[in-house]
Amino acid sequence: MFRVFGTSAAPLDDKEKMRNITVTLPEGTQILNDSEIICTPAKWKDIAIFFLVNYVTHALTTVVLPGEGWESYLTNALASLMFPGFGAYRGLRAIFVGWATVRKRFRSEPWEQGDTKNVHKHKARRARDLQKARRAGALCMVVRSSDWVPGDGDEIEKNVILVQGSSRESFLNGKSKKEAVVTEQDMDDDQALLRDSHFEMRSMSGSTSALGIQLHTYSTPWTYCRKRCPDSVGSRTIRCAPAELSPGYSIIMVPACTPVRNLIDDAAVDRINSNYDIMRGLVALVQALLAIQTLYQTRGNQVERFGYAAFGLTVAPYAVMSLVNLLGSLARPDYDAVYMVGSPVMEEERRRKGLDGYYDGVVGEVFEADTDRNESFADNKVEEGSQFVKSPVKFVTVNKELYVKFANWGVIASPFYHAPDETFLKVSTSGMTPDSAAPWSLFVPNASPFSYNRAKKGDISDPLPSPLVLDTVKWPGKLLPRSTRYIKRSRYFAFILSLSPVIIIFVLSKFRSGSSTIFQQAITMLWLAWGSAIGFLVAKYEKKDTIGEKVDGVTRVRSVLVKAVFFLVLGWPAVAGWWVVAEMLLDYGKCVKLPG
Repeated sequence: MFRVFGTSAAPLDDKEKMRNITVTLPEGTQILNDSEIICTPAKWKDIAIFFLVNYVTHALTTVVLPGEGWESYLTNALASLMFPGFGAYRGLRAIFVGWATVRKRFRSEPWEQGDTKNVHKHKARRARDLQKARRAGALCMVVRSSDWVPGDGDEIEKNVILVQGSSRESFLNGKSKKEAVVTEQDMDDDQALLRDSHFEMRSMSGSTSALGIQLHTYSTPWTYCRKRCPDSVGSRTIRCAPAELSPGYSIIMVPACTPVRNLIDDAAVDRINSNYDIMRGLVALVQALLAIQTLYQTRGNQVERFGYAAFGLTVAPYAVMSLVNLLGSLARPDYDAVYMVGSPVMEEERRRKGLDGYYDGVVGEVFEADTDRNESFADNKVEEGSQFVKSPVKFVTVNKELYVKFANWGVIASPFYHAPDETFLKVSTSGMTPDSAAPWSLFVPNASPFSYNRAKKGDISDPLPSPLVLDTVKWPGKLLPRSTRYIKRSRYFAFILSLSPVIIIFVLSKFRSGSSTIFQQAITMLWLAWGSAIGFLVAKYEKKDTIGEKVDGVTRVRSVLVKAVFFLVLGWPAVAGWWVVAEMLLDYGKCVKLPG
């Protein structure tokens, strides 16, 4: 056994009397720095506590998104544990998208101010609650999904894009140049009906089969929550969500800078509930203070022994993450669910069910596009082979076959189709890709145009990308909502902040190696750099903020586990770093400083 003899001072009758104390310590105990620090051999329990206090609890301070379930939150916390840069991104996003909007960084409009003058206090409160939820990213809406199929009588008035398919050239090359008119005897019933609607079909070869058009749905830029794509609701909880949507419709998040307003006849009060997560902020504050204490205690013998690879210095990225998440928790309120807002597409989806208006529980509605304040999307240039359909597009069913008709404005020239007033095309909605047999593709917007604040005003010089390649080519940044800029900035600021621990390590260690091994130095530095780089990439390329998918209101376990395993595999440098830290703790021991 190891014995330490010391003295203790205690006042007694205004005189100091000394008292000897004998302490029995385990084998392997060391005394450092002239008997001020005593290090006892570390046990696995001590290592587990060190990991829990300095790594795991920091990751649990990750900002929770509105309506995010515990499965998604824990999986994102795991990502923050593996990549501290990702945890800093979540906090910075709350700061940029939340705090910046509270400070009226978006254009100040009457709808944003709540129009509180000369209105009842309850209406003014509802307006404030709605705008606060908008800024926090707690609103969602119904849109057309990729498998949307039009119904008989559906009419799309704006932003329909007609794209010439790559097969049109092959069609021309493979047909005779002789034009032949199809006679009435050659027509089937459907084509005769179309003829009666002032439609005359002509073909290059005299064939009676009508050329078709492939139908697709594309995501409009005003529905984008990030530069890559709209943000799907995922596993979030939706307040007053419909039990089931009609086929071909889905729910996505509303960009934070989208103007919304209260419903005129809505008399409900306190429909939107929110609170500031003070407890999470306090936990983040305590964790940041504990991390600072750990870094403070690292100076001295630990740095002299292990140099810049010292295990206490590995806490620095997690300390930065906790401080950012502390500010994020204070900048944006917390919502246990997201709320639906009404739109023309919601009314369209309801009509499929034989219903009118919006769903019960809708907290507001979007503004229809105001051409005085927002440039018309269809006025932008498009790539060669693509063009906006200038007239309303209407879908009709003839003998169970779907056709689309619009004004004949010369977009499809003779000898393919000819009509005095209108153009009819047979629609194909399944089993084909945009570059397959159909010589044309018709792209319908996922949402009717509604007002939104663009990232930048001004003309778009380059033509818009064809919807055929939108999976790989993004819309021009100027066309996207302004809130996408704050998401982009939060990623880059998070990357820079996640590298700031290099400064802390330099100040405390001067990058001296001490007696640490090359392996320890390589793993700890790789851990720091990998957590910053991969955290940035995960934040950039994730298509939705929440993890997991819901089926009938229940999150699919597999959808969460797959992502969790992916983070564990991708975060192998962090796992290797923990192993190195455990070895250093076993070698160094558990240290306490004696009172002076």
